[in-house]
Amino acid sequence: MKLLLFSSLAVGAILHLCAFRYMGFPFSGPGYDPKEGVTIPVSDGKVVVAVTTGLIERGKGAAFFEHLNRVISSMPGNEGLVGWSARKELLGRTVWTQSVWTNEEALDGFLRSPAHREAARSGGIPRSSVRYAIAEVSPDEIPLSWGRAAELLEKDNH
Repeated sequence: MKLLLFSSLAVGAILHLCAFRYMGFPFSGPGYDPKEGVTIPVSDGKVVVAVTTGLIERGKGAAFFEHLNRVISSMPGNEGLVGWSARKELLGRTVWTQSVWTNEEALDGFLRSPAHREAARSGGIPRSSVRYAIAEVSPDEIPLSWGRAAELLEKDNH
């Protein structure tokens, strides 16, 4: 009886832990309101979504989070930003980011920004593990679910 009770508790604890597999930042930004959606004008009725994923190199977690904080702090200064989100596996090394822009020129400007370039160069994620996708979607789809973001990565994987 005690073994059965312990087993039930262990299974319950594992299921509870599985429900909290990720930690991260919910979608937010200067061009997004949770009640109204995208709040800034967009080109041709579409927004540009950039989704990335990669593995934090062992022992480089502190470097990754330091660079992530710098990029997050710089985000509001990028013209054309709708919003962004990021998440990490709670017990793993995989990270995902999602940023949404009014157009490709705005995304390109962000990619050339000092904070992003430095993070890409020394942020603790080897280039060999990075995958990304860029897509135009309807503003009504924002924020993308992480499931939809994963579909984009599978479909348009770079």
